[in-house]
Amino acid sequence: MRSPALYLALFTFLYLKTSLAGVLDYHCSSKIFSGVNTKYCINQVDRTHNKDIIFFFHGISGSEQSWFKKSDTRSIAKHWLARKYEPTVISISFGPVWMLVANQKFQYLNLFREQILPYLENEVGGLSGGRRMVIGQSMGGFNAAEASLRNPGMFSRVVLLCPALTVMGPFATPDEIDDYKQRTHAESLLVDSIIDISKRYIVDQADWDQHDPMKLPAIYPTEILKPLYYVSTGRGDNFGFQEGSEIFVETIKKYGFQAQWAPVYGWHCSFNRQGAADFIRGVSK
Repeated sequence: MRSPALYLALFTFLYLKTSLAGVLDYHCSSKIFSGVNTKYCINQVDRTHNKDIIFFFHGISGSEQSWFKKSDTRSIAKHWLARKYEPTVISISFGPVWMLVANQKFQYLNLFREQILPYLENEVGGLSGGRRMVIGQSMGGFNAAEASLRNPGMFSRVVLLCPALTVMGPFATPDEIDDYKQRTHAESLLVDSIIDISKRYIVDQADWDQHDPMKLPAIYPTEILKPLYYVSTGRGDNFGFQEGSEIFVETIKKYGFQAQWAPVYGWHCSFNRQGAADFIRGVSK
């Protein structure tokens, strides 16, 4: 006769297997848009029950599979599944490192708006009355801010998880960089690395002014409905992003956006998982 403990273990295994099936059931592919190879993954859901579409942008060293494989983002999907909320998640990638910019170096932002988003939404049957939202993590948080602020009306909700947001641009002076490191207690090598990466994609200071998330809310058209924002990061972020994240929330509120600031204890990339999941669902706190 089998023991109760054995039955409990078997039940737990089957429950977790069933629960994770909905979270991990996805397919991936790639397509070339205007010469740019774009990789993407889409989860398998019954869209007759839920029409919402969520785009996800990963962080540095991530991939189109990050949403489905990383435990922190996967926990958001598990939270949804437990509450019978199953939106379509479309994760895209241009490689391990990229910034969603539109300049003489790269045209990722325009490509996303004009070709990639329409194509991928058509692949899943269109928005069909659902909500279009975006989640970005780390550098993907910067990209989600760009996508939402430079494409007015495109997204209804925006979640920025430990986003790469700072008040210090890539062309800051050495003194400004040193002051930032001391003020935020960020790790020097990490700050230097994010500046180097940014300079690969941003042409000069004038170009940065066109992409700076701190300046974009001021030029957002007043006649277009503003998206809602949820921003969460660790209070001890190793890049110092907690400062920029909080200032970003203060800035967009100044220009009439609604935003939630949800710092948590921890390093990069800590964030409030349940809060982010509930925000997407539309649950008020």
